[in-house]
Amino acid sequence: MEEKVYWIWLQRALGFGNYKIDKILSAIDIKTFYELGPNYWKSLSMFTEREIKNLGLLSLDYALNVCDKCINFNYKMVTYSCKDFPMLLRKIPNPPCLLYIKGDVSVLSRFCISVVGSRDASIYGTQMAFDISYDLAKFGITIVSGGAVGIDSASHRGAIASNGKTVAVMACGIDYPYLLQNSKLREEVSNFGALVSEYPPGHPVQKFNFYTRNRIISGISSGTVVIEAAKRSGAILTANLAVEHNRDVFVVPVNQSSPLSEGPTELISDGARVITCALDVLEEYKHFKIKDISYNRISKNNKSQDNKKNNEKAIKNLSQQSILVFKSLKKEKIHIDELKKITGLPIQKLSSILTNLELLSLITSLPGKFYIKSIESDS
Repeated sequence: MEEKVYWIWLQRALGFGNYKIDKILSAIDIKTFYELGPNYWKSLSMFTEREIKNLGLLSLDYALNVCDKCINFNYKMVTYSCKDFPMLLRKIPNPPCLLYIKGDVSVLSRFCISVVGSRDASIYGTQMAFDISYDLAKFGITIVSGGAVGIDSASHRGAIASNGKTVAVMACGIDYPYLLQNSKLREEVSNFGALVSEYPPGHPVQKFNFYTRNRIISGISSGTVVIEAAKRSGAILTANLAVEHNRDVFVVPVNQSSPLSEGPTELISDGARVITCALDVLEEYKHFKIKDISYNRISKNNKSQDNKKNNEKAIKNLSQQSILVFKSLKKEKIHIDELKKITGLPIQKLSSILTNLELLSLITSLPGKFYIKSIESDS
């Protein structure tokens, strides 16, 4: 009998996101674990009574049916003990027992960056997600996201548009009809990379699924890019998990008048790196030898062009008050008190706008509360 059957049995018995796989496998293989039975399981003193009951009551019939379904639909199964299981994902505290995959298994072992954010993203946010994902994928990086609308969809589409690789980690079975408007996109993702889930085919969406799903998005990625996110959101949870997993976190700054700026602003305060283009991410890893990534196309000229393009987008997305402040600044330094007189804005609001403009790399703060424009513009 295939080893995969025992992994499906274990996953069903212990539940998704369980922290005990490493302990189980530290002394025994999965098949032997199954065959030794209840007395052995109890002797390990690591399972709850409910878990012991589940391990004993659940037969292998369900697992066999799941295997048959995967064979019929050409879904792949990669277990924790398989050589194809993503190495980075093994390193998180609670790796999945197995993954169900529609598409190319090998993309999970390439260098991955996750790009996440709000479903209610702005035009600016979705364009940034598309552009950053497009450029990262162009350099050989696999783009990972959650297959939802908003930032997720823009990220996947950016990677596909560059003819690159992308992975959608689902919070349900890879065949479940979740977000029907994205069904065509999911099919494209499976052709340009892979649909991935730890939930078996047919498993429905449930609220808790997103929490366990997000650890996989972070777990297979060397870094996570956050673009527009509420303070309490799945994107911020994924970023926090990335920190726990000792991975990098990058943030695209957001207009502070937007409620979707709260999450990114907090991440920046906690030490996340601010980026405005894909090359900012690539530079973080340029000293590492990473398979399938070519850095010979990175140049100051490329970065200059990317920065100009992103600066233009950032300016177009500014609020009216932010535009007023930006237009009041010149290439010569000006004090905040003088800006207050010119704009008529309260000092607290003005300070907030200046901070946001600086995060967008549009202005530069100088000692003594002086400010200057950082870029050339028609304003």
